[in-house]
Formats: sequence, C-alpha cells, structure tokens
Amino acid sequence: MKRFVTLGAALCLAAGVAGCSGDDPAPAAGGPSPAPTPAAVTFDVTDEAGWWFDTGTKVAETRSLAIIKPGDKVAFLQTKSMHGPNGANGPSRVESFHTVTSLIWPAGTTPTERIDQDKANKDDHDVVLKTPGLHVFVCKVHPYMLAGVIVDDPNTKTAKGEAALDISDKNNGDKLHLFGFTHTDDVRKPADDSKAFSSNSDLALRLVRAFFVVTSPSNWKDYSLSKVGTPYQPTYPPVAVRLNPVGLLSLPDGVVGNLNEGLKGFIDGANITAPSAPTTPGIGEVWVDTQYEESASKGKAYPSTITVVDAATWKVTRKIALPSQKMNNGHNMWASHDQNEIYQTEWHGESLYVLNRADGLFKQELVLGPDPAHVMTRVNNGQVHVGLNGGDAVSEMDRNPNNGTLTFKRNIPVQLPTEPQAQPHAHWMGFDGLSMVTPNSNTGDSTLFDFDLDKILTKNKTGPLPIAAAMDPLAIRYYVTNYLGHSISVMCGPKGVPLTCDGKQPGQKITDISLLQNYDLNKGTVGGNGAIGGLPIQTPVSPDGKYVVTGNTLTATITIIRTSDATLVKSLPCDPGCHGVNFGAKKGGGYYAYVTSKFANRLIVYDLDPDKDDSTFDPALVGSVLLVDDATTEKDDNISGNRGMGGQGVLPVPNVYNGWVQALPANSSFCAELNAAQKDPFPAEAPATLCP
Repeated sequence: MKRFVTLGAALCLAAGVAGCSGDDPAPAAGGPSPAPTPAAVTFDVTDEAGWWFDTGTKVAETRSLAIIKPGDKVAFLQTKSMHGPNGANGPSRVESFHTVTSLIWPAGTTPTERIDQDKANKDDHDVVLKTPGLHVFVCKVHPYMLAGVIVDDPNTKTAKGEAALDISDKNNGDKLHLFGFTHTDDVRKPADDSKAFSSNSDLALRLVRAFFVVTSPSNWKDYSLSKVGTPYQPTYPPVAVRLNPVGLLSLPDGVVGNLNEGLKGFIDGANITAPSAPTTPGIGEVWVDTQYEESASKGKAYPSTITVVDAATWKVTRKIALPSQKMNNGHNMWASHDQNEIYQTEWHGESLYVLNRADGLFKQELVLGPDPAHVMTRVNNGQVHVGLNGGDAVSEMDRNPNNGTLTFKRNIPVQLPTEPQAQPHAHWMGFDGLSMVTPNSNTGDSTLFDFDLDKILTKNKTGPLPIAAAMDPLAIRYYVTNYLGHSISVMCGPKGVPLTCDGKQPGQKITDISLLQNYDLNKGTVGGNGAIGGLPIQTPVSPDGKYVVTGNTLTATITIIRTSDATLVKSLPCDPGCHGVNFGAKKGGGYYAYVTSKFANRLIVYDLDPDKDDSTFDPALVGSVLLVDDATTEKDDNISGNRGMGGQGVLPVPNVYNGWVQALPANSSFCAELNAAQKDPFPAEAPATLCP
C-alpha cells in the first residue's frame, strides 16, 4: 500500500528522508514475525554547527528532520555515531554534555512520548512517538540544538486525495504545546491540552520558520557584499502539510499545498542591506565569538573563531581560530582588569583559554569541567570565574599578576548537596566583588552567592530555563532572562533592601516582565507600545543603570526595559538568532550597545542616546559591521566555512561597567580616550578610578 505520493513521496523517496519510505513493508509470508527494528530513525548528537542533531540525510538543506509512522521509535546517540564519517557504530561526535528534551509536541501527546533528563549527560536516549504531528527536541544546555520529527498519519490527504504531512493532530484540535509557554514544569508530566495553541497561529508558524532557519546553514542571513540587494528568504520543504483549518493562513481544507510557497513572505523577504559603520567611532576594540565559523585546520568538528573589530575604524582586524587548540564552540569572553589578557570559554568542551590581547596569541589552557559558558572577573581581587553549564558549579581561578596566567582554586557549588544539578550559564558579579548571581538553567532558579560569608545566601525561582543574569551598577537589583519563559525576572540584588526592592529581600523575586505582553499569538499583531521579545538571552544593564537591553532569538529583536519602573518600553530590529549584548564606550561620551546574532554575520551597533541630550528616550540602530575577513585581516588559520556566523559572546575592550572601569591602570592607553563620566560613572559608590 502506498504511504506517500506526489510531494510527500518526493520528500521521503527522492530526498531519502530518514525513517520513512514510500511503501509499507509487505507482511512476512507465514512464520514468526521479524524482530522489530530498534529505531526507525537515529539522530547523532554532535557539536557541529547547524546539524547538532544529525540524521545523516539532507532534506531542504537540513539534516535535523525525519518523518516516521505512528508507533515508531526515535533514537538519539551520544555514546557512538551512526552518521559520522566512519559510518554505523562509529565514534561519538560529541565532546560536551547535552540533554534531549521535548520542546514542541502536538496536543493529545501522552507523557510517555515526551522526553527529558534530570541533568546534562552523554547518554543515548530513545522515545516511541504515536501522536501525529510535529515533535521538536532541544538541548537545554545549548538551546539552539534542535531535532524535528514529523509523525505522519498516512490517512491525511489534500482535497485532491494526495498525501499531506501532519504538523498537528486533527483528532486533538490541531494544536501544539511549547515547553515554557504552555507547559512550564517537567515536560514528562501530563499536559493541559486546553492551553495548547493553533498550529496555524503566528506563534506556530514562527516556530516552524525558526526550526528551518536554525538547522539549515543555507538559511542563515548572509550580509556579504555578494548578497546585498537580494531578498533574504529561507527555504522550506516543498511538501503539502496539514495545519489547523482556521488561523493565520487561509486554508479551507487545512492543507498548505506547498510549505515552501506558503511561508514565502512570512516575516522574511526584504532585501539584504549592506552593513554601514556608525559615524561616531567607538573606543578600543570589540571581540566577538563567531562561534559557528569554521577554519581549515579544525573543520566542522571544532567550529569557532574570535573576530576582533577596531571600534575606531570599524574594520575586522583579526581572526583567531587557535588551530593548535580545539576551542570547541568558543562562546564567551572577558578581559583581565588591565585588559592585557582575554579569557575565552568553549561551550562544547571543558576548557578556558587565556589569550594575549595585543596579538591574539595563545597563552594558557585550563581544563575545568563540562560546558564552560560565561566568564567574568571579580573586581576586588582579579579572580576569574567560569560557569560550568553542564555541571553544578562556578570555577574560581587566581591570576598571577606577573605573567597573567591562571591557577585553578576551587569549584563553587550553586546548589545545596540535596538539590538537583543547577547547570549555571551566564552569571554576573557584583561591582564591588562581594557577590555573584547565577541563572540555573536546569532548575529554573537563581543563586545569590556571598563571598564574604563564602556561602549561598539565597536560591529562588525565576522562570523556565533561565540563561543569563546581569546586575545594575550598584547591585541593588538584578535581572534574569527566562529563555523558554519569554520573560525577565527582576530580582532583589545583594545591596538591595525592602525599600529599594518593593518589600523584597536580597535574592527574592520582585516581578516577572513578559516580553510577549503586547503579542497576539494567533494573529501575530503587536499592540501597546509595539515592544516584543521572545526566547531572550543576554541582558546587560547599561553602565549608567537606566536600561536593560536583551537579545531575543524568537522575535529577532532587542528589547529595552526601563529600570526605574521595570517597564518594557521599546524593541528594535535585530537578526535571526539575536543573542549577544554588551556595552562599550563611545568616542566623546556615552555608550554603544553591541549586539551579535547566531544566524547572521554582522555586528549591530545601537546607541541609546544618539543626540546626547539625556532628556528623551530615542534609541537607534546607528550602524553595523560585517564580521568576515578580507585581505587585510590578520589570521592564524584560513577560514573555510560559515564566514562570520555564530555571533554569541561579545566583549568590548576596555570594560566600561561600574567597578571594572575604575580598575583600568593609570598607564592604560584607554584612559586618555575615556571622558570623566565613562571613567567613573558612580564616583560616590564605587572605588575611585585609577585613570588620571
């Protein structure tokens, strides 16, 4: 009996989609039934950019999509490989720890069809999927890692009787669940299907779009000169799919005849514009983790380079691949107080790297533990702290002032011995070096650690998958982005008191700010003041303490929150996978917000006060920089793929945050470039500046 015909057959047969076939197998002629196939489809879990979950077969430029029948088993391999260069049962393609967690699933799905782990691991996993529709899996440590499985009901047809693939289950209202949106607790618990949303809603279509952008490197937004003037239009499988008949797209029979044609013009389609540098220079340099860029010596197995931009000329001056080290997915950076060393993490490995800032040369590697994510220094003593995102602690290192090298001192647990593994991601240190806050991605809470007492002061709930934290300049309040909660939790800081924290004590939550508060998830309209964000990541507080700026992956925006009243006041455009945000000094006074995106190759520059009047709120995108090398760029290895892509960590040099900027030594070349307000933004509450 034919299962798929026309476009469905083209996807399964011509393209060879893993886990599906054009015909049902013929029944055995007598005798015992054959042993069941262990898995209809197998994903290798990898550290390779784009195809982090790899079926071995490319479909519509992704290798992270499979189609199966109801009742088929799906396997995820970390201990070995089925699709790597060595074939079946080859070596593992992962170095780091991961989870395999249900992210999207159809209404009606049973708890046994959803999968999660209590902590990051290197284990193999499998799940049997019965409910027709789209099932998407994510790694909670690295939440850009996506695997998609369509469980296809062979009886789903177009009006012409042709096969159509199921995005949702028509027997359960054609609706979807999203972890963190409709289901904020353990995904393995029973779901309330009344909270599910239409598969033909704006939110559902955004999620489908996001999957094919994230997992298809050819869909990433390329600002190279050869692409300028051409439309940015991601491509999708040219197959018929069934959605809710009622919704954003007009579908009388509930079927999009061609998904690629149906989503053309949805969000995308505008011409790519050439990057244009800001007219006012910045001060110093901007270091960017172009995490997905590949170099010739390391290839796809160990992607990432560091891209250095001269803020005075807006030119890419250096590409650092560290070809003699693996630097597996370099993710985040910080500088020593004298700005002589750069500390670089690898998010898919175990190491912290120390580089010489002046020439980008390798200085030291320290093996710390699973998935080191973010790094910061402690203001009062120069210690270096690194969050182990695949583990349960923040590593602490002492710095040798004579040569800038580091010595491991201890791991600081961010949960009590009886509590589950926390998996801290982007922590933040207090301006005086006396405190640290961590967003704990695995436990949905935040830890406030007191260095004077040398213990956890408090640990309180935030929202689903908290991924980044930032304190205000005086540590009165701090802010945590809830990646899957599409919100920011406002927390009472270590210097906060009930009077400044709306009656709360240090570490307690003051409020949650929804970044989707103006959004109609069905129609896609944005009301109120038009501000919108979703899947938020890095969220620093401006050095003057007035605003919180957040990069949002779902909506490709930055959102701006006014700290005085915790109000979402503005959103501005960004790029696919909007991710990194950090502040650097602007020539003549004030600050730039530098923003990077995972699936685009430019650095965006925002100015929150372009007219320098400080009386009106008029933030603006003032320029951008193409993050690719040219003939003048210094390189330690040739670039071989994903040019300028994967922007995540962004580090302006010099460091301009309160507490750190005052630590710039008097002989620093940056002192002469900073004005008085930049050198000492809070002179009454922080150590006096060392800059003359």
